Order: sequence, then structure tokens, then C-alpha cells
Amino acid sequence: MARVLLIDDDAEIRETTAIRLQIGGHHVITAASPQEALTMAAEHPRFDVAVLDLHLPRADGDELLDLLRANRATAGLPVVFYSANASHATSVHGLSLADTGLTSGRPLNNLLATINCLSH
Repeated sequence: MARVLLIDDDAEIRETTAIRLQIGGHHVITAASPQEALTMAAEHPRFDVAVLDLHLPRADGDELLDLLRANRATAGLPVVFYSANASHATSVHGLSLADTGLTSGRPLNNLLATINCLSH
């Protein structure tokens, strides 16, 4: 079981994703904005992985990644970018953040498999 920080501004996607991850056996803490995510990361015990929406208000996912990396408590946190709007794999800061399987087919199952790999 992984402790997952899930950041998505769309309430329906956030809730659906959180439920699927919980069914998969993970403990999920959600945040609707980058600022809320930073607060959650500071207030809760260490997370095993963060799942970030690429398209967030006031800061895109890559900007939030920079903020997480600047914080000593979250600097080494594995991050998976996940977006309902992405049509292909995305790369930020030279990292491969997702494969096409995360944005097509059965995206929640693929996200769950990625989290399982990162948390073991």
C-alpha cells in the first residue's frame, strides 16, 4: 500500500481517481490546487508517490514539481503526471513522466500499475 498525494483541480476526476486508487489498496490524500498540495505535503507523513494533473490553476504541474523539489520533505518524492486532457506522453525537465498507456485505454488501471511499481 502506497501513501499517494493526488493533485487535480477537477473534483470529479479527483474523486474517481482517488476511489480507484483506494480500491487498489492505497491510502490517498487529495488536493485541488498546488498550494493545497504543498500544505498537505507539509502536514502529513511522508508520501510514497505524488500524482499531479498537468493542467492546474495558478501553477502547471511542472511548476508544482519545481516547488516539490525545492522542499526538503518532498524533494525525492516520485511524481507521476496524469491528465485527462493529455493525448500523448509528456516530458518535462527531461524526465519521461508518462507513457501513452496512462492517457489512453484503461488510464486508471495503468496509473494504478505505475504507482504499484513506484511504491515497491
